[in-house]
Amino acid sequence: LPPGVPLPPGVPLPPGIPLPPGVPPPPGVPLPPGVPPPPGGFPGAPPLPGLFFGAPESTLPAREALEKPVKPLKKLHWETVKLDSLDGTAWADMLQNVEFDQKSFVSMFQRIVKKRGKKKRRNSQTSTARANRQISLLDSKREVNISIALNAFKMSVDRLCESITHIDFEVLTPERLISLINILPKEDEEKKIREFKGNPKLLSAPSLFHYKVGRIKNIRKRLEQVLFMSTLDSKTKEIRKNIRLLKKSLQALKSDENIAKILHLVLTLGNYMNFGSRKGNAYAFHLSLLQKLGVTKSTTGSSLLDWIIEYFAAHDSKMLKFTQVYRHIQITSSKSDDKKGENDTQYSLEMASKVESEGIVTALSKLRAKLKDLGRDLKKMAEEDKKAKEAAKAAERARSVPPNENSGSSHQKSSAMTSPNESAQSSSASTREPSPVPTNHFYKAMVSEFIEAAKKSKSLDKQYNSMVRTFQDTKKFYAVDDMEKPEELLHIFADFFASFEQSVFDYRNRLKRRRRASLKKLNTPPKKKK
Repeated sequence: LPPGVPLPPGVPLPPGIPLPPGVPPPPGVPLPPGVPPPPGGFPGAPPLPGLFFGAPESTLPAREALEKPVKPLKKLHWETVKLDSLDGTAWADMLQNVEFDQKSFVSMFQRIVKKRGKKKRRNSQTSTARANRQISLLDSKREVNISIALNAFKMSVDRLCESITHIDFEVLTPERLISLINILPKEDEEKKIREFKGNPKLLSAPSLFHYKVGRIKNIRKRLEQVLFMSTLDSKTKEIRKNIRLLKKSLQALKSDENIAKILHLVLTLGNYMNFGSRKGNAYAFHLSLLQKLGVTKSTTGSSLLDWIIEYFAAHDSKMLKFTQVYRHIQITSSKSDDKKGENDTQYSLEMASKVESEGIVTALSKLRAKLKDLGRDLKKMAEEDKKAKEAAKAAERARSVPPNENSGSSHQKSSAMTSPNESAQSSSASTREPSPVPTNHFYKAMVSEFIEAAKKSKSLDKQYNSMVRTFQDTKKFYAVDDMEKPEELLHIFADFFASFEQSVFDYRNRLKRRRRASLKKLNTPPKKKK
């Protein structure tokens, strides 16, 4: 037979002759001895034992079956979550369905085909000195700006420069440090200062300031480091607050049994609405559905969330107030904070959802980089101080060495020719104390601050890692592995809680209107028959 031509039905193959390529065996005819089956098996044949075909059987326990709705319902457009195991998740205790009034639910959420009308187009709207008589090394505009900045310090230039040299934190507040950094001499201004050979006392205050600070080594970098250290405490408090707020919020959401009640009810309703479809009989759903419950409307115009509120009002009225605890999330201060007078503060879940975890990572990274840079400078200063002290000691030893024997006679002759006064001056000069090594005030002021800052940085890293572990646990608990940031999860719950509270408010207003209407009806006298 030519390739691709099938055998006629009922015609057996000759013994020992294989099937041509692409030719299936005729139906109902067994293969002769020695002829292998075609690749892939026979059409329509059952799979061989031990081979895997199709989707694996689920190892999850069976869910309680739901009754088929008596009428077609609107579909709940949720994203189901496939789980390998229910252990350790919020969905483990939701295999049984929540009992609810199916008849009233069907009457509200049955599918009704409506004619589509023309959409209305929305109209978009759119909406837009005085000259100085002294010697000045600066241009007039720069002179005025520096003069204004210096006047804010209310002290002389000499006193200000002394405060800078000695790192006086009472004078060098963060606001003043920013002002000082902005008025430091630039490269071209430093050149003019070096070329000035006149009397510094004749310089104007701005020029004299540049003249004096220009002689302080690495003045700009040092002031920037002092600014970093002076604002470090407020920055670390802000970082610590955000980390604790995220962690505390995640812990509260994971341990809240009221959230589990809502998820259980929504899971039951969703499976009932999606009965018989590929999205029915789900074990879990993605939490993003919580933000859409107010969008799924009933035949009366109310939402699925409104129905849920009325369900809890009838079966568990305490649930209507469960979101109030998330208005006041208390962050417990550590012992070190209490010593500094920082009290426990309360925040809301909405505030937690606005914290950017990437901002925390960036702030911690900058903190480590700044401390590393400052540590290098302090280490360099310590080495320079050590060399200066060693040089001073070497000079002192050189002066205290006795004269050698060869110069002894000449020394005696010269001493005999000198007067008593000259001899006294010579002896006092030889026994004079060496000049002390100038104190490095920057190193002295910053080294203790650096050690304390390094401890804070290390503590913040530990707290952040602990928060990340809490986030990972909460992700696993709610089966939302696609979320990468804690604020994404918090934002879903914050939005849902706001919608929940609004629906509760609307429900109570409806009750008030119903009561007023019923009272009005009772108080209205019946009409007299004519």
